[in-house]
Parts: sequence; C-alpha cells; structure tokens
Amino acid sequence: MKKLLGLTLGIMTALGGFVDFGQIVFTLQAGASFRYALLWPIVLGTVAIIVYMEMCGRIAVIAREPVFAVVRNRLNPKLGTAVLVASNLLNLITCAAELGGVAIVLHLLTGWPQKLLLVGVALTFGCVVAALRFEWIERIFGLAGVTMIAAAVSAWILAPDWRALGHGLVPHLSMADTHRTLSYWYFAVGIFSAMLMEYEVHFYSSGAMEEGWKEKDLPENFMVASIGSVLGALLTVALLVIGAIVFFPHHSFPEQLSTAANAIAAPFGRAGHVVVLFAILACLSGASVETMLSGGYNLCQFYNLPWGKNKKLRKVPAFSLTWLGMLTVASLCILAGFDPLKLVNISVLFGMVVMPLTYYPLMRAAMDKKIMGRHVNSRADDVLGILFLLLITLAALAAIPLMIVTNSGQP
Repeated sequence: MKKLLGLTLGIMTALGGFVDFGQIVFTLQAGASFRYALLWPIVLGTVAIIVYMEMCGRIAVIAREPVFAVVRNRLNPKLGTAVLVASNLLNLITCAAELGGVAIVLHLLTGWPQKLLLVGVALTFGCVVAALRFEWIERIFGLAGVTMIAAAVSAWILAPDWRALGHGLVPHLSMADTHRTLSYWYFAVGIFSAMLMEYEVHFYSSGAMEEGWKEKDLPENFMVASIGSVLGALLTVALLVIGAIVFFPHHSFPEQLSTAANAIAAPFGRAGHVVVLFAILACLSGASVETMLSGGYNLCQFYNLPWGKNKKLRKVPAFSLTWLGMLTVASLCILAGFDPLKLVNISVLFGMVVMPLTYYPLMRAAMDKKIMGRHVNSRADDVLGILFLLLITLAALAAIPLMIVTNSGQP
C-alpha cells in the first residue's frame, strides 16, 4: 500500500505540470489548429521528463541534493542566482495563473464573484498546506487530479480517427504556407517545453527527500516518474483529440477556460459537465500548491537554509514565509486584475528561457561518478539526457521569436 501511495508524488507532479491551466487551453488550441499533427511533441516531451525526473530523484536519494542545491554547486554564483530569481518568478506567475483558474472554475460551479472566491481559495490553500504533512498533500491533490481521466473518457467517446492520430507521430517540416508553418512550430515548441516545466523536477526531487527515500527505493523512483508522466501524457493526448474533434471542423479557436471545459464535457450531460469542472479544479489546485511550495524549496535549497513541509513552521521560517509569500503575492496579482491566461503565456516564456540552465547542472551531477558512485548515469541515460538538453536549448532559442511572429499562435 505504501508503494502505491508513493505513486501520488509522480501523479501530482505530472498532472501539475502537464494538465495545468495553460496546458489545457494550449493543447486544445493545438488540436483546433492542426488536428492530430502535434502528437509527436507530446511523446517526445514525455520521454524527456521521465529521463530527467528519474535523474533528479536518483540524485536526491544518492547525493542527498535536491535540484537547486545542484544548481548552486554547479553554476557560478551570479548565474545560479539569476536562475533562482527567474525560476521563482516563473513559480509566482504560474501560481497566480493557476489560482485565477481555480477561481474561474468555482465561479462556473457556483456563480459567486470570482474575487471573493479567490480570497476563499487562498485562505483554504494556506490552511491546508500549513496543517498537513507532505505525504498527505501529495495524496490528496494527486488522487484528486486522477479525476481528470474524464478527459480521456470524453476523447474516447468522441471517437478519434486512429489512423490520422498515428500519423501525428511524424513531424512535419512545413505546412501549407509560411504562417501555418511558423504556427505549427510554435505549438510544437510550446507543447514540448510545457511538459518539461522546471517546477516539476523541483517539486519531485524535494518530495523524494521529504519522504526520506533511500537507495532501496530507486526502482520505485523510476516507476513513480514513469507512471505519473505517462498518465499526464495520455490526458494531454486526450485534450489534443478533443480540440481536433470539437473545434477543428468549425475552424474555431478556444481562448477561455470555460470554452475548454465545455469541449471536454461535450459528450456528457449536465452532471458530466460538473464532473469535468471538478476534475479541472483538482488539477489546477494541485498546480497551485506545487508551484508555491517549489518557491520555498528553491530559495532554501539554494542558500542552504532549513526547509521541509514536515517540519513545524517555526523550525523552517524562511521556507514557510516564502511559500506563504508566493501564495499571497500570486493572489494579489489576480485580485489586481491580471488575466490568468496571459500570465500563463508569460510563464511559458520564462520557463523556456530558464529551462537549459536547470537541466544542464542536473545532467552534470547525474554523470559525476564521484557523487553518484555505482548509480551514475548509464550510457543510455547520458545519450538521452544530452539529446534532450540540445532540444531544450533549441526550443529556448526559438520560443520568443516564434511567439512574436505568430502572435502566440493566433490563426
């Protein structure tokens, strides 16, 4: 039973990264624009995040180093500090977007004012995270997020063209015209990068240390990383399918979370629509908690300060104040009127730019035999890690130009 419950770390990590506010709308837009042609970056991103999550879990177990301790020790101080600032700014922006999304979903369910709901959400999350130990946080939000399987059921009922879906595994170098080609690559880069958002590995490695994983748990590390990521990937594929079936034939382009929820619930009745809203609520809530805790983990690990969700608040003051500050400032951003979906676009931009500087030091640590001993990277790990690092770097370089010339993928 303990092993099964341990899977919730991978599930919460993956769903918080794969099926958050931005990814739900973004993937539906990709399906609406290019039908099934963008299946391949989902598969590519899934393999990449499994490789890196397994590495960071292994480093946490053997070297007792979470991700930001690795960043601190393997980048020069100025560059390391810049990565810390950018990563926590990413966490803050993403947390604000997810909290805004939670308020939108609750408004759709209740009809109550969004700002009032946001205040209630922030207070609730603050109390829940402060009161519960790490394992209960991951179990509650991880298991609740599994309800998003409703998207997979919806996609199955809608009956995709399986042959055309299979063709989506093959990348296209060009489309009908220049604008379509650039938009295609914008969505490809965005999907691939969104599946590798840094806070996923930050949270995952910190969670492994929170749970006190030992060397004997390394097989579980691979299983947790793989099962959680594959589940998140299948749900992302389901969103792509829904976008292709519901929006592509009508040449429409979803831009609101409410539109996305309606599309996912298309095969269901009123009761099914409510279930879908609760499923989205669970995923967005998990992403909110994941990003705000990651902010505390990053700061304390970089400056070697005491941290840990399982310790009393007064024993880890910097950690506690940081995640509470993340929650507070993120809530104030939405109350001030920032559009959650625009914040998501900004967060993806930040994430792409910082991504190589997160995964490069992680690779260096996993390849260091002095640190890892007999658990050093295998040759296959090195080849895959380096290949994906090159792709991540190319995606980071291409992200901003593609976003500008395509107006964020607008048709």
